[in-house]
Amino acid sequence: MSEEPLDLGATDLTAEEEERVRREHDLDRPEEFDRRTGVDERAVARAELLPEEQRVGSADPEAQAREVLRDSEVRTEVPESAPDTFRERRPSGE
Repeated sequence: MSEEPLDLGATDLTAEEEERVRREHDLDRPEEFDRRTGVDERAVARAELLPEEQRVGSADPEAQAREVLRDSEVRTEVPESAPDTFRERRPSGE
């Protein structure tokens, strides 16, 4: 299991805001983040490869699933993370 801090991607947060967010969401403690968000349990269930993934293969399907889940959880918990990947929301009628 990786002990590297979780990546927020590019953000517009100040250094102080990022430090606060990292602390509040356990981003510098990946094991705690995984435990709190249930990443490990869900990674086991999602480690089964789809047919198109089986053709390409994976050295570690569970680790791959864990990273996808972590990324999703970070984006859910910290909406400011990686703002360049957000879909623009417009009022209806535009």
